[in-house]
Amino acid sequence: MCLGCEHKVKEGKISQLDVKISRILFDLAKNDRGIDSINFKRSIETDDLIVILVGKGEISNVVGKGGRVIHRLEEALNSKIRVIEEEADIHKQVQDVLTPAKVLGINILYSGGGEEYRVRIPRAYLKLLPASIDTFQAFFKKLTNKNIKLVFE
Repeated sequence: MCLGCEHKVKEGKISQLDVKISRILFDLAKNDRGIDSINFKRSIETDDLIVILVGKGEISNVVGKGGRVIHRLEEALNSKIRVIEEEADIHKQVQDVLTPAKVLGINILYSGGGEEYRVRIPRAYLKLLPASIDTFQAFFKKLTNKNIKLVFE
């Protein structure tokens, strides 16, 4: 690791996981052209899910043709991975992370303690989620610094 990256890790600007993902993407870029143009921003890790944040319009490059790139990343990191755009609005980010589940809507509840976001999802999609409800709620808290709760209807 270069001195600049080492300094960023010590300061907490980037994580060891960010460095590991960058190295994997660099190695994969040697064999796959679309990967070398990816603007990897950062990653967020929870218990059994890693979410990679990339620049606008770059999700398809990270997934790769037929899911080839994302499967290699999942194998190398031994974890489920989701890819989202960092600049996207909260509704798009939630939908991208919860895929294949369909988001019916996001409600904001205001109370004396602040705001709570409720993401409404059809109950039929509960079994299709790639990780637990607690994992998703912890991830959304890390991503947005907001209290987000999944509600199944």
